[in-house]
Amino acid sequence: MFVRRSVRDLLPGDHAWLPFGSPDEQAHIVGAWIEQGLRARERVIYLTDAEHWELPGLYGHDLRPAIRVGLLTLIPVGEACLTGGMFDPEKMLQTLSDELAKAQEQEVRGVRFTAEMSWALAQPFGDARVDLCEREIDDRVAPSVTVTAICQTDLRRCSPAQFDLLAGRHEVRVVPDPDFDDPVLSITRTYSPPGLRLRGELDTARHTHFVEALNSISPREEEVHLDLSELDFLSLGALRTMVEYTRRRGSRSAVVLHRVPPEVRSTLEVVGMRRLPGIRLDED
Repeated sequence: MFVRRSVRDLLPGDHAWLPFGSPDEQAHIVGAWIEQGLRARERVIYLTDAEHWELPGLYGHDLRPAIRVGLLTLIPVGEACLTGGMFDPEKMLQTLSDELAKAQEQEVRGVRFTAEMSWALAQPFGDARVDLCEREIDDRVAPSVTVTAICQTDLRRCSPAQFDLLAGRHEVRVVPDPDFDDPVLSITRTYSPPGLRLRGELDTARHTHFVEALNSISPREEEVHLDLSELDFLSLGALRTMVEYTRRRGSRSAVVLHRVPPEVRSTLEVVGMRRLPGIRLDED
C-alpha cells in the first residue's frame, strides 16, 4: 500500500519513491522539487555525476549561487557510495549522515536528499545492497522533522521483481504537481501512459485550462490517455474539445478514456461514441 503525494505536498519524514519511465517525467518532478527547496531556503543534497546545469528539469539554469552559499550540494557517485567500483551501502549511509550533520550546523529550514540508484541494481547482489540501503535510509528519514528524501528509479533499468522490492520500501509515491488546481477541478500530468489525471468537475468555466493541459503534451504522442477515475462531471463542451484536439493532431491521434465513472459513462452513452471520432474507451 502507498499514498501518492505531489511535489508540493511532500513532508519532512517522507521517504518517497519516484519510479520514472522517461527523462521528461524525471525532469518534471525532480526539477520542481529542487526549485521549491531552494526557494524555501532548504538544503538540497543530490548524489549525481551531473553538472549543475544538467540536473533534471533544470537544464541550463545557473545554480552556482545556490552552490556557493551551500544550499545545493552535488556529490559525485564515486565519492558518495562506491568502493572499488561497487555500490557500498555503508559508505552511502555515512555520506548521508555527514551531510545531514553539516546541514544542522547551517541551521537551514530543511534538508532534501535525492539520488538515482538504478545502476546499482544491475551490479552483483545489487538488489540486496539497495534493499539494505533503503531500509537504513527510511530509519533515518521517517522520524525526522526536517529531512525529505526522493529515491529515483529508472523503470527502463528495473525488473518487475526489483520494482516490487522497491515499492515495498516506500510508503509514499511522488507525482507531479497539478497543471491546474482549484476547488472544483484538478488536472495532473501522467507519463505511463502519457496523458492527464482529472479530479472533480470539468465544467464550461474550466475548458481553457483543460485545453492548455492537453496542448502541453508532446505532439510526438499519438495517444493521449485521460484517467477519469476521480472525475464527477464532464461537460459536453469538454467532449467537443477532445474531438477538435484529435482532429488538429491528425487522423492517427486519439484520446483514450480510462476508468470512466458511471456518471461520466452515462454522458458518453447519451451522446454516442460514434459522434465522438478520435475518442475511445479503455475497457480493461
